[in-house]
Amino acid sequence: MLKNLPDLIYTIGGSVTNPTVLVGKNLWRRGEIVDEYRSSLLLFDEHVVKNGEKPEDIATKIYDNPYYNWVVLVANGIINVYEQWPKSTRQLNEYVFAKYDNPQTTKHYETYEVKDALNNVIVPAGKVVPSSFQVTYFDGSTTVTANPVVSVSYYQYEDKLNEEKAKIQLIKPQFVEQFVDVYKKRVKQGGMLTIGAALSDITTEK
Repeated sequence: MLKNLPDLIYTIGGSVTNPTVLVGKNLWRRGEIVDEYRSSLLLFDEHVVKNGEKPEDIATKIYDNPYYNWVVLVANGIINVYEQWPKSTRQLNEYVFAKYDNPQTTKHYETYEVKDALNNVIVPAGKVVPSSFQVTYFDGSTTVTANPVVSVSYYQYEDKLNEEKAKIQLIKPQFVEQFVDVYKKRVKQGGMLTIGAALSDITTEK
C-alpha cells in the first residue's frame, strides 16, 4: 500500500545548512483536501506554535496522541518539516548566521503605515519599496510629502517568515478521529477524498 506513495522529508539532525533528513512515506499527498476545508472555522482552531514546539508535542497536547503529528502537518499542507515548520529561536539564529555573512545588514526597505487627517490609509505598511520612496498627499489643509520607509535586515526578514510559519490551524479534537478514519479509507481505497466546510460534508468517493 505504501510503495507508490510520495516521500516526506523530515529533519532529524545535522547542521543548519546541511541537515540530516529522514525520508518517509507521505500518507496524505494521495488525498486531495479542498481549500474550503482548510479554511473552515467549524472544523479548525487557530494555534501559534511556541518556541521549540514540535508537531508531536502539539499532537500530544491537543489529541493526546503523539502519532497524530501527521494530522497537524497535513492540516497545514506541510511536506518538508525542515523548510516549512517554524524554527526555534536557537535554530533560527543558527540558520540565519550560517546563511548570511552579516544578517544585520539591510535586505530591503518597507513602508510603514501613513494615514491622513481623516484616518484614511495613504500608504499601507509592509510594501517593499526603494529607500528613496516618497508620497505626497493632502492632509486636510496642507500638502504633505513623506518618506515612510524603514530598513529590514536579513535577520528581521527571516524572523518575520518564521513568525508567519508559526500561525497554523488544527483540526478540532472532536473531529480528528473521524478525519483519521476517512483518511485511512482514502489511502486503502484510492479515489478522491473530499472534505467540506461542515462535518456532514466529509465523504469518501470511489
